[in-house]
Formats: sequence, structure tokens, C-alpha cells
Amino acid sequence: MLAQHPEIVYEAFRDHPEQFSALVRSAMATADSIRLDSALQHPKIPRIAHRAVLGELSAPITIVEYSDFECPYCRNARPILVALMQAHAGQMRLVVKHTPLEEHPDAMPAALLFEAIARQDANAAYRFYDDLFEHQSQLRADGSGFLRRAVARAGVDVSRAMADAERADVRAVIDSDVAEARSFGLEGTPCFLVNGVPVVGAQPVSTFEHLIARSLKSN
Repeated sequence: MLAQHPEIVYEAFRDHPEQFSALVRSAMATADSIRLDSALQHPKIPRIAHRAVLGELSAPITIVEYSDFECPYCRNARPILVALMQAHAGQMRLVVKHTPLEEHPDAMPAALLFEAIARQDANAAYRFYDDLFEHQSQLRADGSGFLRRAVARAGVDVSRAMADAERADVRAVIDSDVAEARSFGLEGTPCFLVNGVPVVGAQPVSTFEHLIARSLKSN
């Protein structure tokens, strides 16, 4: 009926704009709630065994980040994740995965080094993660030189990390992350899974908090 008589919608908006807008917002909120319920019931299941974890291993909330160390939006997401980790200490764990973009020449070397460092010390890998995002402009300016210094600052065996980053099985980890993100329909960076529910882009804290609250309620 509306397709045949679109003027009905126009007249409703013209005559009752506030009520019409409220009705539209309510319908959108209902649709979002239905989508979230479906996503919670059918979560994406990433492979996180044997990956570097930040936070409590048994935490009820898992955020998986698909990231690129040269991406400015990923850098912008970092303080949001820090705030969430602080607000939900003991309840949340973070797992970083890698989807380096081809247009970022140092993103792949950085991802390889993160995984190489993680073979020595998961906490050191996250120190490296923080260092790279905090000094992203230096990564872009000095590439391999900056990366080597960042590995040293992480507090691991630099020679071993540099060698491990060249290993085929470490590269396979990155390739697997890229394939997994694509299989979930996640494109661009950053993307996240909050207990298996996709979040695309550097969303505000409120978006994550809403998902966390719903996830805890459904557990």
C-alpha cells in the first residue's frame, strides 16, 4: 500500500513530525535489538587458542580485534580498548589479530613481529602493540628501524624475535587471521568481535558497553 501511495508517509511526517520521528526511532531501535539478539544467539567463533591474550584468561567477555598497526582508526580505537579493560578488569580479555592492509607497507612486518614477540612473552607483545600505536608516526617515518627499536623496548630477545618474524609458520598466523576476518564478512580496519558479535570501525565506548552488558546478561 505504501509503495503505491507514498504520499501517506509524507502527509504523516508533515502533519505530525515529532510523533513520526519518534515512531521511526522506535522501529529502528527494535530492529537493532532483534539483530543483536540474533548475533548473540549465533556468534562468530574465532580461533584464539595459543594466541597472546591481554587480561584474565577465563574472563566472560572476549574482544577480538582485527587490526593494522599503520591504520589511524586502529590507533584511535586503542584508548577505547584501554578504557574498557580498566572498567571491566577481571571480566574482559583482549585478543589481537591482524589484517594488515596492502597500502600500509610496515603493517605486515609489524604484525609478524607482534606474533614473534608473543612466542617469547604475551605481555611483551602487548607492550609492543601499545608502543606502535603511541608512536605510529615514527613507524611510518622510519619503518624497519623503528620496529627494531620497539622490539628492544618490549623487553625480549631482539635477534630471536627478528628471526622468528621471518618464519613461515608465523606468516601463516597472519594469513589465517586475514582469511578468518573475510569469512566473517569483516572488511577494513579496525573490526572487532565482542563475544562473537561483530563491531565494525572505531566505535564509541557506549557501543562496546552495550554489547558487554547484553553479553553478560545472556550468560
